[in-house]
Amino acid sequence: LMKERLLTIVKILGVAACLYLFLVGIGGMGYSFKLFGKEFSQKILEATSSPLIGLFIGILATTIVQSSSTTTSIIIGMVAAEAIGVRSAIFMVMGANIGTTVTAKLVSLGHITRKAEFRRAFAASSVHDTFNLITVSLLYPLEYFFNILENSATWMGRIFVDVTGITKPENYLKKITAPVVEGLADLLDKIPWLVLLVSVVITFFMLW
Repeated sequence: LMKERLLTIVKILGVAACLYLFLVGIGGMGYSFKLFGKEFSQKILEATSSPLIGLFIGILATTIVQSSSTTTSIIIGMVAAEAIGVRSAIFMVMGANIGTTVTAKLVSLGHITRKAEFRRAFAASSVHDTFNLITVSLLYPLEYFFNILENSATWMGRIFVDVTGITKPENYLKKITAPVVEGLADLLDKIPWLVLLVSVVITFFMLW
C-alpha cells in the first residue's frame, strides 16, 4: 500500500514536472523568435500570409513530427511571439488536423500482413481521415471568405483576458518559467535557431 502511494505521488510530481517543462518549451520558442529579430518575423509573416501555403505548412509539419499537438503548440508559440498572425495560424492548424491523419494510416499499415485486421484498422483510420477532411473542407472556405474563426477566436480571447486575472502583470506562470527560459538561452549562447530547436524538442517530449 505504501509503495502504491509513493508511486502515485511520483506520477503526480512527474506530470507537474512535464507540464512545467512544456511551458518552458513554449516560452523558449517565443524567446527564440524574439532573438531572431523583427526582420525574421516579417519574413515568416509574408511566407505564411497565403492560406493555402499555411495549410500545407501545417500538413507537412505534422507529417514530419507525427503529432498534431506538437505542431499546434509550436504554432501557438509563434502567434504569442508575433512571428505569425492568428489568421495564418488558423490555416496551419487546419493543416495539422489533416496531417495527423497520416499517423492513423501508418498505424493501420502495421496490420497489413493480416487481412481481417488490416481491413478493420484501415476502415477505422478512414473514419478519422474523413472527419478531418470534411471539417477542413467546410471551414476553409468559411474562414477564407468570412473570417469566422479568426473573429470568434479573437472575441473569445478578449473575454478570457477580461474575465480571468491570470493575464495581469503579476502573472505567476511567467515568473516561474522565465528564469529557466533565460537560463536555457544563456546556456545556448542565445543562438536563435539552437534555442528554437531545443525548445521544440522539449515541447515534443513533454507532450509525449
